[in-house]
Amino acid sequence: MAGVAAAYGRNDARSIRRDSLLLGVAAGPFMYAASMWFLPALTRYLDRDHGFDLVPYHALVLSAFVVIGPVAVLGAVCGLLLIEDKDQRTLAALRVTPAPPSSYPLYRAGTTVAATALSLTAAMALTGQIEAEVVAASVPVTLLCGLNAAAVGFGLAALAHNKVEALALIRAIGLLLFGLPLVPFFYDHPALIAFGAIPTYWPAKAFWEIWDGGNPWPYLAAGALYAGGLAWWLLRRLASQKH
Repeated sequence: MAGVAAAYGRNDARSIRRDSLLLGVAAGPFMYAASMWFLPALTRYLDRDHGFDLVPYHALVLSAFVVIGPVAVLGAVCGLLLIEDKDQRTLAALRVTPAPPSSYPLYRAGTTVAATALSLTAAMALTGQIEAEVVAASVPVTLLCGLNAAAVGFGLAALAHNKVEALALIRAIGLLLFGLPLVPFFYDHPALIAFGAIPTYWPAKAFWEIWDGGNPWPYLAAGALYAGGLAWWLLRRLASQKH
């Protein structure tokens, strides 16, 4: 299994090296994090010139740009790699190799989760706005974001026929994943649990709980079950297609 994973990894490395689009997309979380360097200056400006205190909304801003924002970006990397594999008929070729049928989906899901968790953890630290304790406590949140990114990637590969279609889809999906899950930050009502239909609601809510010193685990558990089930369903849909 280790040898199979190494072979898949070498194939991914070649794909990313020769595709500048993939390199640019993969850098997205760090570009988001770097934009947060301007948050203190923006906070001072709004307070001084407009009398608006942005501090209570720092958790919202940070969750948008370094927690749920990168999910669509890194999910796009997963999806674009899968689409390239489909174009090169790699997925069809794997069916006649000694590699276990489950090895490729497990590899793709595992690498997406790991890459997302590492990228988001590094991005949180890079912002300079999140205390080390919060970064450490948010590692489970980044893993949940990784599950969401895998689901996005499998969905793109299942629905899009080529990279152009995938990029168009990710724009629409990104708006859904990025904007709507932030609405519950402004309200406190049990009915807002309905936003849980959007997968990125759960990591955002868990991050807010950590920021406020609350208990994130109910949201992490619910989000993991939902994102895991969604990723599995989309992966089965992808596997059922003719490549």
